[in-house]
Amino acid sequence: MRRVTLPLALLLVGGVACRPAARSLAEGPAGADGPRALLEALAGRFGPIEREPGFDALRPKLARAALVPSRASDDATAWTTRGDGWGAVELAGYASGGTYRIGVRADAPPVVLPGQYRGRVRLQRVADGRFEWSVSEELAVGRVRPSDLAQALDALFRGAESSSEVSARAAIAEALPRASAELGLLFRLDALTLQPDDQGATSVRLAVRLTPAGIRGFAPRYAAYLEKHAGPIRASLVVADPEGAAWWTLEAADHVWTVRLRLRDGSLVPLDGQPHRRLPGRLRATTDYVTRMGRFEVGARRIVADVTLTRAPDQKGLSTRFIQEPDWQLPFLVEPLLNGPLRYPFDAPGSEIEWAVQEAPGAGTRLVGRYRARVRETWILRWLGGMLGDAVDEFRRGAEREADQYHRECLLALRDDLVALDAAP
Repeated sequence: MRRVTLPLALLLVGGVACRPAARSLAEGPAGADGPRALLEALAGRFGPIEREPGFDALRPKLARAALVPSRASDDATAWTTRGDGWGAVELAGYASGGTYRIGVRADAPPVVLPGQYRGRVRLQRVADGRFEWSVSEELAVGRVRPSDLAQALDALFRGAESSSEVSARAAIAEALPRASAELGLLFRLDALTLQPDDQGATSVRLAVRLTPAGIRGFAPRYAAYLEKHAGPIRASLVVADPEGAAWWTLEAADHVWTVRLRLRDGSLVPLDGQPHRRLPGRLRATTDYVTRMGRFEVGARRIVADVTLTRAPDQKGLSTRFIQEPDWQLPFLVEPLLNGPLRYPFDAPGSEIEWAVQEAPGAGTRLVGRYRARVRETWILRWLGGMLGDAVDEFRRGAEREADQYHRECLLALRDDLVALDAAP
């Protein structure tokens, strides 16, 4: 999913009021080198990757075992460290000779220099037919501080409040010409509405259309993959507080992704009602999602995640926990046979996802991700795992490298735009 959402996220962040946001970033301790190092680290990690032989052999094993862990749990060649009922492997990513390489390590070194990556995958057998995956990732991104990124977002929101739709569209093209040109090949800005209300707040509606035809000339396999797998997606997301007030929403259908939010004084406020409240530290995200896999529609309604925000000066992030089984949308005669297999991931303590930007004393800033998911095997999960594996294999047979190259060019274009903005009078 990162391969679709990464350019979209850049478009959202790099939209209106980017000059004050860029200046805010450049005022940090690293100056203009802060955003430059951040984007170059991302461009390396998410750009074309040269995989060492050990990692190249490991990737398909882990993909096939995602929903059927027994395929990997007893495979001694998949793990560099093993114990009673568990196996683990570590990965290291680094720039080398103008390329970015990732390889398997028994003990990957800590990340220090911008662009260095460290990952760890662990599989634990909990009981017969029951497993738990644990994954952690770190990417060093230089000396741009979490508080710098938060201040830049505040500046972006404040600028949006003082803009109109016409001026915002012009600002995107003027301030981010390189990124606009690159991102505009795959994404079209269908709507950008900035509507002030009589309560002093501004409602924002942003609609972005996915246009794979725009990259078909230089990334034909990636374009075909997006047409096939991203096009059928229908989804909705509502993020609300414990009182039930919605703070932002996301909808996707017919290649269009639409975000709604509301701002006041540089901060998010509830979509409706009095805009005097500030975003609480605990939220609940509810998602409906359906797509097509082969001849079948597969998805779920009411995927509920409890979200906790971290707002320390040296760390900004969120932690999500899934403890409520959704209503599954699966092919006829499959769903009645599931019962336990798809309920197990949501049994206490549930499954978790964490993302954060962390400042480490003396070691710069890192992007950190942690994931924990539980799986109970059955023949039905083998069937679903086979369909998922086919989609992954299809992507890796040519679309992946084209996607990586395109994402790298988008990130470097945004880097060049931000550097130019900081240097401009």
